[in-house]
Amino acid sequence: MEHDGHRKRIRERFAKDRFESFHPHEILELVLTYALPRQDTNPLAHRLLDHFGSLHAVLEADIHELMQVKGVGENTATLLSMLLPLMRRYEQSKLTAKRLLYNYQALNELCISLYHGITNERFYVLSLNSQFELLGIDMIAEGTPNQVNVYPRTIMEALLRRNATAAVLVHNHPGGGSMPSQQDVNTTEIVANLLSTLDIQLYDHILVADSMAHSLKNMGYLSWDDSSNTVPLVATGRNHMPPQTKLKKK
Repeated sequence: MEHDGHRKRIRERFAKDRFESFHPHEILELVLTYALPRQDTNPLAHRLLDHFGSLHAVLEADIHELMQVKGVGENTATLLSMLLPLMRRYEQSKLTAKRLLYNYQALNELCISLYHGITNERFYVLSLNSQFELLGIDMIAEGTPNQVNVYPRTIMEALLRRNATAAVLVHNHPGGGSMPSQQDVNTTEIVANLLSTLDIQLYDHILVADSMAHSLKNMGYLSWDDSSNTVPLVATGRNHMPPQTKLKKK
C-alpha cells in the first residue's frame, strides 16, 4: 500500500535525526503508527492538532479528552497519554541516579522534571539524608489547577518511612505565578515546626511555575540557623543549601 512506503520513509527519517526535522503532525503521524499499524495516520494526526491546537496540548490531554477526537480509540489514547509521563520518569531516573543534590541547579532540575505536562497542582516531598543524598520522592497530594490540599501528617509519614533527616517541599502553580500564596507560606511554617520536633531539617520549599523553579528560602520566606558548621552541599556562592532552616515571617 502507498502509505506503507511513506511510513517506512518517515521511520528512516527518525532513525537519522530523531525528530529534529519533523513537523508536529509528522511526529504524531509516526507515533500513531504503533497504535494503528494498518492505517494512514496522517489525517488523524492533523485532526488531533486541529482539536487541541498544538503538539504539547495533545500530549498533555488525558485519555478521555483524546477519545473525543474521531478515530482515536482506547489504545491510541493510551499510547499518546503515556508519552509525557514516560518523559517525566526518564528525567527523574537520570537525575535521581546521581543521588546527591549538590547544589540548587541539580535540585531545580529535579523539581522541574516532576511537572512536565502536569495541569493540576501537585505537592511532593523529597527525602534526604544529612549529606543531601536523595532517599526518595513522594507525591503527597494532587488537587485542581488552582489548589491542592496538603496534610502535614502525610509529609511526616513519608519522611519517617524513608528515615530522612532532611526534606525539601515541592509544589507547582500550573497557571503560572512565581509568588507563593499565603496558604503556601502557612503550610511551610506548619511543616517546618512539625519537622523540627522530629529532628528533620526543612531545607527549602520549591515552587515550580512556567517551567522554572523558585525557592521560598531565596525569596525570603525561610531563613536558617548558621550555628551549625555542617553544610551538606558542595557548591559555590549563595547557591548552597543551608544547614538548617527556620521560617522567617515577612
